[in-house]
Amino acid sequence: MIQPYRKKVEWLLAAIYIFTPFVRINGESLFRFDVPTLKLYVFGVGLWMQEFFIVLLATLFLVALFLFLTFVFGRVWCGWLCPQTVFTDLTEFIEKLRKKSFVTKVAGHLFLLVLSLILGFISVCYFISPYEAIPQAMNWQLGTVPAVATLVLGLITYLNLAFMRKTFCATICPYAKIQGIITDDKSLIIQMNPEREDECIDCKQCVRICPTGVDIRGGMQVSCIMCARCVDACTTVMGRKNKTGLIQYMYGKSGFPQKSVLTRPVAIIFGLATVVFLSALIYTGSNRTSFDYTILPHPMEPRMTKEGDTMNAYILSIKNKAKDELELSFKLRKEQGVELSHNITDTLTMPGGVVDKFPLFVRSKGKLANDLQLELQLCKAGTTPEATEECVTKTVFFNKALTN
Repeated sequence: MIQPYRKKVEWLLAAIYIFTPFVRINGESLFRFDVPTLKLYVFGVGLWMQEFFIVLLATLFLVALFLFLTFVFGRVWCGWLCPQTVFTDLTEFIEKLRKKSFVTKVAGHLFLLVLSLILGFISVCYFISPYEAIPQAMNWQLGTVPAVATLVLGLITYLNLAFMRKTFCATICPYAKIQGIITDDKSLIIQMNPEREDECIDCKQCVRICPTGVDIRGGMQVSCIMCARCVDACTTVMGRKNKTGLIQYMYGKSGFPQKSVLTRPVAIIFGLATVVFLSALIYTGSNRTSFDYTILPHPMEPRMTKEGDTMNAYILSIKNKAKDELELSFKLRKEQGVELSHNITDTLTMPGGVVDKFPLFVRSKGKLANDLQLELQLCKAGTTPEATEECVTKTVFFNKALTN
C-alpha cells in the first residue's frame, strides 16, 4: 500500500513548513527572508542584497532539478510534495462534514478558519522575525502590515482548503497545464496495465477514490496528480481475489525500463544542468567571505606634503556580513612605493552586521598625473599565529594627481 508512505511524507513536509522559520541556527531562522533588513537567512547565515547572486544560483538549481524530476517522474511533485496536496490531504475532515449535522459543520469550519489563520501567521514569519512577532501577536501588538497580511493569507488559505481543494489541481494550476510540454511518452505515469485490462471487474473504486474525479482506466489525464489512491484501491479489491492490482506506476504506456528513461538525451541534459548549478552553488557558498570592502571617493582634494609627496584621501567602506564582531586588518598586499595612513593599517574592530566607514589616506612619491593601481587586502585576524586568515584582495585604481 502506498498511502501510508504518502501520509508520512506529507506530515514531514507540513512539519518542515511550520517549524522552519522558528528553528534557530546561530541565533537566526533556518530559512527566512527578513523584509525589514532585506537579508535572506539560510541555515543561520545572513545573505545581504549584494549577495543575491547566490540566490540566483539556488533558483537555477531548483528549476533544473524540478524539470529533471518532472521529465522523469511526471507529476510526482503534485501527488507527493506540493503544498496544495499536502494541506488538502491533512484537512480531509472538512470533506467528511457534508453528512454531519449543522452544528458539527460550523464547528469544523471554525476550526479550519483558526488553523488557516495560524498558517497565515506562520507564512508571515517567513518575512519578519518570528521571535519578535510571537510575543507581539500575543499582546495584540503585531503591527498593521503583519496583522493585515496574516488575515489576508489566513482567509485565502481557509477559502482554498474549505472550498477549492483538489479542484485547483484539476482546473487552474499552471503546472498541470505545462505538464504536457515537459513530459513525454516515457515519463512516469499511473495507468491500468494494458496487458491486464480484461481482468477489470468494473467496481469503479478507482474512480470513487480519485480526488480529482479521473477515471484512470481511460488512460493518463491532465487532471491526474499521481497520488496513487487508485493504485491502493485496485490493489485492495484485486487482493480479495488473490491477484495483484491492475493499476500501477509505469514509465510510459508500454512500461519502459527505468534505465532507458534516464539515458534519454533530454534527461541527461536536465541532469547535467542540475549537477552544474548545484556545484556552482556549493563552490560560491563555500567561498563566501564574512566581510567585504569598497573604496569610495573623498571630498578632500589631493595635497602636496612638505617632502614633495602626493597625499590623496579616500573612504574605506567595510561591511561585516557576520553576526559576530570581527577584528580586521587593512594593508597593501605588495610594497609599491606607496604608504597607507598608519591608523588604517592597525586592527579595526567591526560590530556584527554593520557597515562602517573609515578615512583612508594614500601617500605616493612625487606629483604624478596617471592613475595608480594597488593591490589591497582586508584580512580577518587569526586567533593563533598558525591560523589561516580569511582575506579579501582587490585591485583598486587610485588617482594620485594634483589639481592645480
